[in-house]
Amino acid sequence: MSYLVLARKWRPQTFDQVVGQEHVTRTLQNAIQSGRIAHAFLFTGPRGVGKTTIARLLAKALNCEGGPTPQPCNRCSNCAEITAGSSIDVLEIDGASHTGVDHARDITEGVQYRPAKSRFRVVIIDEVHMLSNAAFNALLKTLEEPPAHVKFIFATTEVQKILATIVSRCQRYDFKRIPLRDLIKQLTALAEHEQFVCDEVGLSLIAREADGSLRDAESLLEQVVTWGDGQVNTQTVRQALGVADRQMLFELVGAILAHDPAQALRVAGDLYEYGYDPRRLCRDLLEHFHHLVIAKVCNDPAVLADLPDHEIKTVQDQAAKRSPEDLQRSFNLLLQAEEDINRTAYTQLAVEMSLVKLASQPPVVPIDEALAQLQTLRQQLGAPGPGQAQAPPQPPASEPGRRPRPTARASTPAPDNLPPPDPATPRGRNVSPSSQSGDTFRPYLQPVPDPAPSDTGRDDWERLLAAVQKDKLSLFFALKAGQLHDLSQTVLTIRVNKEPYFKELTRKENHTIVEEAAGRVFGRPLRVEVSKESRPRPAAPHSGAAGPAPANATAGNSDEAPPPPDPLPGGSEKSSLTDKNKDPLVPTVLEVLGGEVQSSRIREGRNVSSD
Repeated sequence: MSYLVLARKWRPQTFDQVVGQEHVTRTLQNAIQSGRIAHAFLFTGPRGVGKTTIARLLAKALNCEGGPTPQPCNRCSNCAEITAGSSIDVLEIDGASHTGVDHARDITEGVQYRPAKSRFRVVIIDEVHMLSNAAFNALLKTLEEPPAHVKFIFATTEVQKILATIVSRCQRYDFKRIPLRDLIKQLTALAEHEQFVCDEVGLSLIAREADGSLRDAESLLEQVVTWGDGQVNTQTVRQALGVADRQMLFELVGAILAHDPAQALRVAGDLYEYGYDPRRLCRDLLEHFHHLVIAKVCNDPAVLADLPDHEIKTVQDQAAKRSPEDLQRSFNLLLQAEEDINRTAYTQLAVEMSLVKLASQPPVVPIDEALAQLQTLRQQLGAPGPGQAQAPPQPPASEPGRRPRPTARASTPAPDNLPPPDPATPRGRNVSPSSQSGDTFRPYLQPVPDPAPSDTGRDDWERLLAAVQKDKLSLFFALKAGQLHDLSQTVLTIRVNKEPYFKELTRKENHTIVEEAAGRVFGRPLRVEVSKESRPRPAAPHSGAAGPAPANATAGNSDEAPPPPDPLPGGSEKSSLTDKNKDPLVPTVLEVLGGEVQSSRIREGRNVSSD
């Protein structure tokens, strides 16, 4: 008898021997036992997970001499012939080599005849997605209403390529990848029966390399056994399959987490010398950081069921060294690195530079911790924190012989003989004359600050702003432009000085939002009233002989800038102010933005402009 590979020798002969597909085997057994057997089945899933094997088991269960039965005997002639692949009533076709419409017609003509000795004529088409559209269409009518003695079983790894009209006529069963622990358990039992010398680490490497396929795992185990002369351990697996030692992968990740790019490069160089594919290394790192994130956010070890027991503790220890934000950022960087590696021919160089970047990243500080550190620093420096009043800066000491500059808050009253302020003077500014006789008057502008609200009113206003910000952000900006004018037991008065904000606050829906927010903040129902503060507009400039000089009047004196406008006695000012109504765009801008014209001047080559 010729040698049988392990994948064929250990092919399951009953439903109970199938690994990792209990949801399929149990459904089929219940259907056979209850007599609810469909006329067409579609098995889809990854390679090597048991699709064709279960198709043959279903054929044996239907044609067993003691059946139909969920447990075929494997002793009768029908079971023996199906197992050997010599049954004339079970037709197994390779869809990749029978793609044409003529083969489909042969199938539809052949199924019209009754089986020779079995109960059912079973047609198994493997890789059915390889059939042409014409072949699929030729099967449609027969597949929808086949003879009572015919059962169709289709198997495929790419169900999306099958016509929807074919899928709708079949009972679909989706096969899944076999879990890592089930693969290790099956390989251990196989190795013990075959008397191989194996350890758990070597078998876990083989199972991980199989990627959920039992057939691939059995083939890899046989390859390693042949290489190592019956020995299966970490060394033989690494040499036979060219896979990386998991311990080296953990060392590489440890160097990244420890911010040691030199050690990361050394480990990556060793892996490259062992023949480890850089693209595979990047994928393994992605998988490992995925496990680190899961271990960080979930304390239950059951979520790491796809890892062997000896690796779970190491993954948990590494995950404890970094924050979830750090681990997620490393995963995203690796994901971007994989895309870059797939586009370049210098894969090893790209991997090494990605490892240096990963190991050089500073830790991510959560926003709450950063704010706490900032507040601590403020307290240490004596600076006021958010919401605290800041003391006004003290004026610097005067130097000997230098005349002190006037401040915004005058300590002595102004002289009575000063001229009255000119209406064109900007609001909130005072004009003080020079103290030297004979000098022209120079305007010295001093801001007049508004009276500051009390601490209690400021706190109430800030709390109201915070409540409105949560409800409607645009309304928050309009409300922030105003100020709290008065607060009683039943009425809250808000004063604004710009028309757009006044319109926004007096809209019905916005007014309701502000009243509801005020009720939540102050703990009682309040009626909100919005008043518009009227501010005087600057008066139009005086015209006359003291008007501005033409633009070319100073052409011969280009090195000296023209002096600022001088105030005139009696409240008039020699200025270049221009009526804002001369430009039709100015009123529109003032209406939209809610501003006011402080001063105007004429520039060469342009019309009136506002600044």
